[in-house]
Amino acid sequence: MQLLAVCSLLVLLCVSARSQNQICTIFTEAKKDGFKAMALVGLAQNLPDSLLDDVVPLVAEAFTMGIQCCSDEPLEDCNRDVADLFQSAVCSSETLVEKSNLKHCCENTATERTHCFVDHKAKIPRDLSLTSESPAADQCEDFKKDRKAFVESFIFRFSKRNTMLPPHVILAVTKSYGEVLATCCGKSEAEAQTCFNTKKPTFEHFVRNRVNELKALCIVHNKYGDRIFKAKKMIQYSQKMPQASFQEMRGIVDKIVATTAPCCNGDMITCMKQRKVLVDEVCGDRSVLSRMAGLKACCKEHAIDRGSCVEAMKPDTKPDSLSEHYDLHADIAAVCHTFTKTPDVALGKLIYELSVRHPESSQQVILRFSKEAEQAFLQCCDKEDHAECVKTALADSNIDKMIADEIEYYKNMCAAEAALGDYNFEKSMMVYYTRIMPQASFVQLHMVSETVADVFHDCCKDQPGHLVLPCAEEKSTNVLDTTCNDDDYSSINPRIAHCCNQSYSMRRPCILAIQPDTEFTPPELDASHFNMGPELCTKNSKDLLLSGKKLLYDVVRHKTSIIEDHLKTLSANYSITREKCCAAEDKEACFTDEAAKLLAESVELVKV
Repeated sequence: MQLLAVCSLLVLLCVSARSQNQICTIFTEAKKDGFKAMALVGLAQNLPDSLLDDVVPLVAEAFTMGIQCCSDEPLEDCNRDVADLFQSAVCSSETLVEKSNLKHCCENTATERTHCFVDHKAKIPRDLSLTSESPAADQCEDFKKDRKAFVESFIFRFSKRNTMLPPHVILAVTKSYGEVLATCCGKSEAEAQTCFNTKKPTFEHFVRNRVNELKALCIVHNKYGDRIFKAKKMIQYSQKMPQASFQEMRGIVDKIVATTAPCCNGDMITCMKQRKVLVDEVCGDRSVLSRMAGLKACCKEHAIDRGSCVEAMKPDTKPDSLSEHYDLHADIAAVCHTFTKTPDVALGKLIYELSVRHPESSQQVILRFSKEAEQAFLQCCDKEDHAECVKTALADSNIDKMIADEIEYYKNMCAAEAALGDYNFEKSMMVYYTRIMPQASFVQLHMVSETVADVFHDCCKDQPGHLVLPCAEEKSTNVLDTTCNDDDYSSINPRIAHCCNQSYSMRRPCILAIQPDTEFTPPELDASHFNMGPELCTKNSKDLLLSGKKLLYDVVRHKTSIIEDHLKTLSANYSITREKCCAAEDKEACFTDEAAKLLAESVELVKV
């Protein structure tokens, strides 16, 4: 069992070490609490039917073995193959094999057994429930009584529910929730509950956002392959590290891409090993670090936090020698020479040159321009007059104008979000998406509108003005990728299905070009769409938002071309009715009468 606990840790963070055995290296780098936490994540994710009481002793044994492996006489098992060690330990326990339904895996050996374990883990049902629903007072009591035990329990529960999340994300979620508890639990019981109610939505948004980012990353890789994924990473990290040369960036990006498939497939042994090796190699390159302040700062972080730090890193200072704009036409002879031999290298160099100069651009804008450039190269590079041909082919393609136009669009959206406020802006997104795909269910459109509103909440408030575009378009595209992946729109709305099948960079422009669907045959507008009663008087603000969105969904589906003034009238009447009836002595009777009036008014509005 001791080996099983230690192996569960190495499944998450494995590194080749010449001077130390694997376990000692991790024990030294992760430190006491990090070592225990990572072991707990590994056990919970791989043995989801186990209980916390089953696992805690194993974590303690892992810690003991970590000490032994760093001693002058380490155990032989400290250097065994990680996957084989972990799987052998599991398979040697009839109880664990039976409890975790792993008998079919343990009947295999070597690579087949590893694939079986990974596949088994990938099929474990996921539950994105984030926190305990117990009252703040109870959570605070447990938190104050034994903080480490509370955190241990949270890591265990969240890891079991989210077996495909990388451990560094789970530990980041745990840290964020711990900060909520530390802030709220110092207050009185009533104030603590209010504090929880206030901070919980922000925490849940943080988790949902991180999970969606990872999910979208894997969707892009699986749907579009290494070529698009590599281009995205070239843009992302060239923007962050403009001091790096193209060759240096190619090497970094190739290693990042190599880690993606195992991470997205749930093979955390390979995933975390490659991720750790990548970060160590980059952080060990003194030449690179000497030129990049942001990367240098991340490399000073705790070993567990380095990768996340690099992902979140802001663009570094551009080198003084870098020109403000990239003159493609002045460089076209070299570009075409490379393109005729190695097209992907030529396009990668173009993407790099644009990215280091334009941290204010989104990945998607650079990809759209690059796609147009690729078509020009295909058309022209074999011709004698290739320079003039490319210039003519790209006459209407101006990267600076493309970036400026998109920044203006998102700034206007941010202005609308600020003017309307969070809840009304989310309602406006509900109206927008219901107009263009009224066939979708309320649940689908509620999730889309909520997530899009979250995007603008993040990017408009938390980003400097010049970084609104890369923040908002990347996150908006993630929403579309997830939406297109989760639902089969070919049977819901052919226009949405068409956009879902567009090239990666053109999905969002395609969606924005869709007009309201006037051919949809709506259900009859009746009293069921105005389900109003005394329960509205006790709902919290989030539940009231949900009720308001449902009303707008039903009405807009009935008439997708309904004008905004009529929707404002309807929303105002709905609020007036709620306030009037919640103040009435006989609330039930009031809602019955007033809901009928609201229905009649709405029917008239959709006739106009």
